[in-house]
Amino acid sequence: MNKPVRSASMVSVNLPASAVEDLNARVESGEFASLDEAVVAALLELEHFRAVELLGGEAAFQALAEGIEADPATGAGEVDAFEFLHALKTRYEDMADAQDDQA
Repeated sequence: MNKPVRSASMVSVNLPASAVEDLNARVESGEFASLDEAVVAALLELEHFRAVELLGGEAAFQALAEGIEADPATGAGEVDAFEFLHALKTRYEDMADAQDDQA
């Protein structure tokens, strides 16, 4: 993760033993500093897949990301990944809803 989450809430989840083993192995290998960090990364990956799906595929997502990086007016730099992906998801859900309303 490039930026720590500014505010966090405690959440308890039950994971399959195989998922816990995989996450612990990734922590032990040094990929993540802690189990918390590994779980957050997994959730961010899920949000990424959802955002890609809402945009219509990997190519559309990549085009959006490249457009943001290429435009200095966007102020792209370090951002909170959860906030960014949530805003992106909300934006494209609203667009999908608007298309459904027009149909």
